[in-house]
Amino acid sequence: MNHRFSKNIRTIHVGVDLLLLNLSFLASYFFVFEGINTLYNSPYTGLLFFINISWVLSILIIKPYKISRVSSTIPNILVKHYTSILLHALIVAVFFIAFKAFYYSREHLIISYLLLFFMVSLWKAVFTYFLRQYRLQGYNNRKIVIVGYGEIAEELKSFFKRHREYGYRFMGYFDELSTSKEVVGNLENLKDFVLKNEVDEIYCCSPYLETDSLQDVLSFGERFKRKTKVITDYRSYAYKGVSLERYDNIPVLNITNTPVENVKAAVFKRIFDIVFSLSVVLVGSPLFLIVALLTKITSKGPVLFAQERIGKEGKPFLIYKFRSMYTDAECKGPCLATDNDPRITPWGRFMRKLRLDEIPQFFNVLKGDMSIVGPRPERQYYIDKIIEVAPQYRYLQYVKPGITSIGQIKFGYAENIDEMVQRLRFDLLYLKNVSFSLDLKIILMTIMVVFRAEGK
Repeated sequence: MNHRFSKNIRTIHVGVDLLLLNLSFLASYFFVFEGINTLYNSPYTGLLFFINISWVLSILIIKPYKISRVSSTIPNILVKHYTSILLHALIVAVFFIAFKAFYYSREHLIISYLLLFFMVSLWKAVFTYFLRQYRLQGYNNRKIVIVGYGEIAEELKSFFKRHREYGYRFMGYFDELSTSKEVVGNLENLKDFVLKNEVDEIYCCSPYLETDSLQDVLSFGERFKRKTKVITDYRSYAYKGVSLERYDNIPVLNITNTPVENVKAAVFKRIFDIVFSLSVVLVGSPLFLIVALLTKITSKGPVLFAQERIGKEGKPFLIYKFRSMYTDAECKGPCLATDNDPRITPWGRFMRKLRLDEIPQFFNVLKGDMSIVGPRPERQYYIDKIIEVAPQYRYLQYVKPGITSIGQIKFGYAENIDEMVQRLRFDLLYLKNVSFSLDLKIILMTIMVVFRAEGK
């Protein structure tokens, strides 16, 4: 197996982090006291020992190294380690107060933590980036199989294909009934295949497996030390916020019916929307005027395009955009834009790449029809068609639609109903996890999409 290096990643991180901790302490000591010759003849020797012991304690509590491949993004990793540094600082502060050790230099400690913060940030970001690049080259991979074939199994495979940086290598499906060409065997062949090909992880899609078959695969994985994961379909409940409870040894899904937005969060979100939109409008007004002028002179027709969309609680409103298509583009009825769509003007194509056509929607936000972050609003024509396939779409109308959404970032603009349904699943996850921090993350991700010109 070419992923054995993974077992050493945690050891590398622990070792380097301890090294950086001591380097930051010594560098700060050198800066404050103009040398380190006096370090071993002063009480700072004991402080250095205590700082190392308390660092070990902080990582045992926070467990910053316990993070999966999928969640090992630079922001997630840094948040974990920033929490460890904060806890470490609190432990040291308690030590100072408890033992009245005020003779230690505060300047030294402040500089130590600033250096540690900077060095840890740089080290984690660089290591994570190069590890992902290493995995993109086909190294440090984990071989996986999916047991049970169906829609969820296909989506799982697509996820691994899209995110090669996570280092997963899909080896095939195993299923008893399916005749798909991608199914490489049945459950009888699974065990031999896993052992012969040194498969690392087995993903079981429980909706397509009998209970006895699932239990057999789980027992096999445990016996031969293969990581085994069970995939269940909770997507129809995602809008409500599913939590797992235990009644003795009985797992129970708690499907809450609480509103997605409480009053306090809704008020805060509205204030943020107004402040953010006003800032964008005021700072970006010169750019907006240029975009409007170019829209006017590059093709005949109005500068702005208004269209009825469905908002929160099913209320219709007019959404505004800079016109990116020729006039009468939908004279034959509703039609979604596609790549190389002849209805789009050359300037409109450029605007769509940078999402400049969406700028007037900040006025929709100020009016209260939309939010900065939220599911993208659709026309009633398409909503009716989506609900025929995915009735859970109506739950998106529990919140205000947004200029940007997690579905739009993760999936992009949809060209047909099937793609709309796929994007819907991302937006349902947003309903489950609505928070200010998630909104900020989506805004930052949108900015990256704009800079990479990935709109269409």
